[in-house]
Amino acid sequence: MIKLSLREKSVMLISIGLLLISTGLKVVEAYEKETVYEIKYQSINTKNMSQANIIEKKDIEETSMLAFTTLVKELPEQIELQEVEIPIIEVKEENKESEDNIIQVENVEEVDETIVVENPWHLPTETGIVSQYPHYGHSAYDITSSRGSNEIIYPVANGVITNIYTDPAGALVITIRHNIGGQIFTSLYAHLSRYAEGIYIGKEVTYNDPIGLMGTTGYSTGIHLHLVVADCALFDSNDNNCKDLNSFFNYINRRVTEGYYGLGTHIIVQGAWTNR
Repeated sequence: MIKLSLREKSVMLISIGLLLISTGLKVVEAYEKETVYEIKYQSINTKNMSQANIIEKKDIEETSMLAFTTLVKELPEQIELQEVEIPIIEVKEENKESEDNIIQVENVEEVDETIVVENPWHLPTETGIVSQYPHYGHSAYDITSSRGSNEIIYPVANGVITNIYTDPAGALVITIRHNIGGQIFTSLYAHLSRYAEGIYIGKEVTYNDPIGLMGTTGYSTGIHLHLVVADCALFDSNDNNCKDLNSFFNYINRRVTEGYYGLGTHIIVQGAWTNR
């Protein structure tokens, strides 16, 4: 066993104490410091920074987050950038139409496809006042006018004149046959003061062609138009309902009881009007 002098013992104790103190300081310092990583990069694709490859990682010690933030900000400057030559690719257009094959389309005006269907039925006078409505025993409209015998009478629809005659009481009468959608109708106009020029049996007329003037001929109490509209063919031997005047009047009286009111069945006939 080696014996130490008092001086040597003192030096040894002091050395051990300093060693312990130094070790304690290292432990405390280790708790106060933070550990971050320093990353070194290889050259990367400059188009996409996320493709960088990490080649080395080691612990480094920094005294604060400020130092770490500074390090991260400086990283882009540490990256070695490489120039990348981007080739120019010539794209050829295939199946391109030649100018000769291009069809020039001119502006086309919009066409209103709304179809307006005109009612074929019309009132028989420009101005009129109904003095009597159809009923059993009198299946006709009696129509007067402030114009009196100057009121022009028109057909209630397009048709063909089937008869022009004077009844036994002396009334001037015209009858017209109408084909409306394939169905045959007859209209009768009585008590006319005169016939329009140029009319004859078999003449085709429209609802705008005058056929006579309002009057009071025959058995009449005043100037008016006696208008009958029936859904049959008057003076047609093939129509048993209306082959002559007797059957015609019997038929229209029966039709009134069945709810057929002549012209008023096809259009609205108001009590008075000033246009057709």
